[in-house]
Amino acid sequence: MAGLMDIFLLKERVNGERDNIFMILFEKASILLALLLITLIGVALELPGWGVAVLLGASLGPVVYGHYYFIYIRPVKKKQNLDDDGKRA
Repeated sequence: MAGLMDIFLLKERVNGERDNIFMILFEKASILLALLLITLIGVALELPGWGVAVLLGASLGPVVYGHYYFIYIRPVKKKQNLDDDGKRA
């Protein structure tokens, strides 16, 4: 599993190739939208206030890491695998 510093380094590497403000805004908006959806699920289940807070707090890390994985880590891993396959052939 990648550490926090590794994620920031991968983010800088990916953003160096395509520094696009819309991609950054889309990333933040999709994280907020996912957290809003989780909050609405907690409210729809009629959880007490502290239950919604626990649900949101427990899902914050996986949501953010999942977004960072698909946006930053996965493209770099795919590129490394393609480079490794090219070196072996």
